[in-house]
Amino acid sequence: MDPLTAVTAGRAAAGRRFAFYLSVQLTSVLAPGLVAVTCLTALLLHLRDPQHLGRAVDHAVRTLHGPAMLLVDVSWLAAAYVLGYVGRELAFRVLGLAEWLSRRHRAALGALRTDLEAVYGTRALRRCLCTHPLLGHLLNSAGHTATPSQNMRQPGGALRAGNAYEAFNYAKSWLRTHSPGLAPDANEAEINVLLSTLLPLVLGAWTLIALAPLGVAVATAVAVAAGAVTALTFAQVLRLRRIECWEALRNLLEDHEMRLAADRLPTAPGVSADSPDPVAPSGSAEEVQPSGAA
Repeated sequence: MDPLTAVTAGRAAAGRRFAFYLSVQLTSVLAPGLVAVTCLTALLLHLRDPQHLGRAVDHAVRTLHGPAMLLVDVSWLAAAYVLGYVGRELAFRVLGLAEWLSRRHRAALGALRTDLEAVYGTRALRRCLCTHPLLGHLLNSAGHTATPSQNMRQPGGALRAGNAYEAFNYAKSWLRTHSPGLAPDANEAEINVLLSTLLPLVLGAWTLIALAPLGVAVATAVAVAAGAVTALTFAQVLRLRRIECWEALRNLLEDHEMRLAADRLPTAPGVSADSPDPVAPSGSAEEVQPSGAA
């Protein structure tokens, strides 16, 4: 790859990464934070005037106008972002604790190279690791305990420090730069969005139970439904986390093999895509002359 192409590809990858980061922040931080702030505001107004929530809201709206309204809007967005970020981070901490307690998750990280070899074969894996020797070194020690210095550089998203994470990050970074269509961004975005829904879900259920005139049975059903949805969402996140690292490494190996296959495709010198078929079948349109033609 010539330097100009490399610079252009790097700028394009940086633009895609920023757009991805911005979309994740909007969908997994700001939007859930707005829901959470709205629920908390409703609960606070209910505490101020338990019997007349509508009147309390109307009074709050009437007292705000002009510059004060603009200040409240900006403060509302800022509070939503902070609350959404904190809620997502708390959910990640719970996720990290669940993964730390899971023997299956730790065993899966240590067996990444064995699993790749079992699925794709020794020769394909060896060819890929000859091109990516650093990845081979990281996979050989993926099951080792993280060093104290690695633990001090704990990655975000409750990911576990160690060579398994470094191998995952290497594969993800390569794909984002050189093969964006195979990058595992969808899994990362889905994990962030799913975890960010837990705080609004809990606050929404609490607000509904506190404000709506529900009976004991209906309120209990709402609480149980919210708990069930939370458990299902958390289980889905655990599943996505187990396959996120595997998919990054799998896609890197498949990208390598597809590039080798593309290089081996036969080409006919002097034949372009727009030129006619050099071996036209008998009786084709090119050979059939209309009757009476000169």
